[in-house]
Amino acid sequence: MRFKIILLFLIAHITVLAQTDNEAVNQFIERYIENTADEVDIQQFASDLLLQYENPLDLNKADATELFEARFITNFQALDIITHREKFSNFISIYELQVLETFSPEDVQNILPFITLNSTNISLKNFRQIWKDGSHQILSLVEVHTPKVRGSLISDTLSDLTASHYTGSPLYNNLRYRFDYKRNISFGINMEKDAGESFLGDNNPKGYDYYSFYFAARDIGKLKALHLGDFQANFGQGLTLSTGLAFGKSSIITNSKRNFNGFGAYRSLRENAYLRGGAIALELGKATFGVFASYKSVDGNALEIDTSDREAPLVATSLQEDGGLHRTPSELEDKDAISDFQTGFYFDYKLPFGRIGTVNYLRKLGAVLDPSYQPYNKFNFRGDHYYKNGLYYDFVYRNFNLYGEVSHSSFEHSIGQVHGALMSINKALDASLVYRNYSKSFITLQSSGFGESSSPANEEGLYLGFETRLSRKFKLLGYYDLFTSDWLRSAASAPSSGSDFWGELQYKPSRSFKAYYRFRTETKQANSEVDEFKRLSQVTTQRHRFHIAYTITKGIELRNRVEWSIYDEGGSKSNGSLIYQDIIFKPFGSKLQLSGRAAYSVIDQFNNRIYSFEQVPLYDYPLFTHSFSGMRYYILARYKVKSGLDFWFRYAISQHDEPINNLQPNYSIGSGLNEIEGNIKRTFTLQVRYKIK
Repeated sequence: MRFKIILLFLIAHITVLAQTDNEAVNQFIERYIENTADEVDIQQFASDLLLQYENPLDLNKADATELFEARFITNFQALDIITHREKFSNFISIYELQVLETFSPEDVQNILPFITLNSTNISLKNFRQIWKDGSHQILSLVEVHTPKVRGSLISDTLSDLTASHYTGSPLYNNLRYRFDYKRNISFGINMEKDAGESFLGDNNPKGYDYYSFYFAARDIGKLKALHLGDFQANFGQGLTLSTGLAFGKSSIITNSKRNFNGFGAYRSLRENAYLRGGAIALELGKATFGVFASYKSVDGNALEIDTSDREAPLVATSLQEDGGLHRTPSELEDKDAISDFQTGFYFDYKLPFGRIGTVNYLRKLGAVLDPSYQPYNKFNFRGDHYYKNGLYYDFVYRNFNLYGEVSHSSFEHSIGQVHGALMSINKALDASLVYRNYSKSFITLQSSGFGESSSPANEEGLYLGFETRLSRKFKLLGYYDLFTSDWLRSAASAPSSGSDFWGELQYKPSRSFKAYYRFRTETKQANSEVDEFKRLSQVTTQRHRFHIAYTITKGIELRNRVEWSIYDEGGSKSNGSLIYQDIIFKPFGSKLQLSGRAAYSVIDQFNNRIYSFEQVPLYDYPLFTHSFSGMRYYILARYKVKSGLDFWFRYAISQHDEPINNLQPNYSIGSGLNEIEGNIKRTFTLQVRYKIK
């Protein structure tokens, strides 16, 4: 039996060997991003995947934590691998995965570039040898939009610089250098200038607006992790401390679980979202102990104070943990306005059936955070310091995975908790169950607990996800989520509740054809937009999608999609629809790869917006929002000049439909400083990567 499986997949492996890192990584990026409506940190996600591609995971040596952490397999597949090793010892061949119930032939083929059975332990050599044996990568992206936005036109004409305007050119640019030695040592530097930000000059004499450096070492003897410069910290289920990537609800039901594993390198371009300083974790037998300290300046809206009173504290109405745009004089005033010191520790202990741990940290801000009072934010954190403590667990028993976290925050001693279970019930059915309860005063800064809201506070909910294999060709999956808020929200002037259902039927008769139908309906209570008293009304959003992808010849794939949305507020309905045609041209052995799309959308209002995944250069953000009626085109070309040297060129057009009645002769796109004249917006993107080894 094993010989037949090996023979079958040796044939498939020849095709996989021809994949480039961009293709292998991109298919998993698309899988995750396409199945969620959340904005995620694509740079960090892609960087982590690329590192796993270049340094495959050893299926025989990886423990449960490493298997759950791997993005290229699901948690149910990780459970299957663990159970198989317990029953039959180590894998003799990678192709044994085919006998596991949760792996289809396509699944095995897709993950072949990311796994191995033949890894060797790292041997620390002298620095010169490590430098020689490691891989180096330099990558730069340039992007510009035309016509210019209003904020840039004001700067060009010098007509009224007392008004708000963009201080720099409309050109976007980032530059990155990265070094990796196996999975164990890495360092790099990232630089970025956003469109509208100045480069050099009085407003930014340093050149780029954003600089980030990181050094990371991991799994070297007793050293679990060492980080200098910028790093991230993620523990448990993300309630106590999480500065990294976390997915929300989607048809990938295992996204309900956070598979965090402590400190990690920070390779993203997200400003303000990192820790800056140092962290170290030591693995002593079954126990791991880690500490960290961070000091940086973060963006925030600090109020002017009476400078004659030296004891008066600095007060800030907002604190930015993401973003980082510094284009206008007011945005520049908010840049690095508040000092931010953090320190903490964690302890993690491995058990025969899983692990338990605790994480504790203190944060001291250089300003008193005091947002403008609104009834809905009455219980939000106010002050200049806080601490949080959390206990987390992750247990595995046969085909069951129980996990959770209970977190305490010092502000009003509030509690947040989440508990979940992943269950592989039988050969045909997997399920996910999650209960969460977040106090209305729970501190959400640097927290990414699973739930309806991106901020884990003022919410209680129960989530049930399922995936059932109806046959070799059909799969049915989805979830049902119930949630309530016992206090006001920004969009609800009274306690409210809601539900969310997502169902998807997949059909895949062969490797060259796949199709699915997706249905989602979400009902919430929210302030009425048509009632002058803003009383609560029931708002329901329905979304339908038909998607087909088929390979017509080797190297040519076509994709078609029809999607529509219905937004219903108290009987007042609006609609949105999208249809597109994709063509992907990747001939075997060719240096040139092409992909393109033609799409048309009709959107009544912003609540009917539709998201779609687009092909983009490596690490660029691929999710596009269709919030207008009109056409959307793009073409992406990748040219491999020689081994290690790649160019990407992308040209995209958004063409808005002009009003038929011609009552708006001066049609424009956008608003404020981002407004452009006319109904057509063009985007040019160029990326180059030079890689050694």
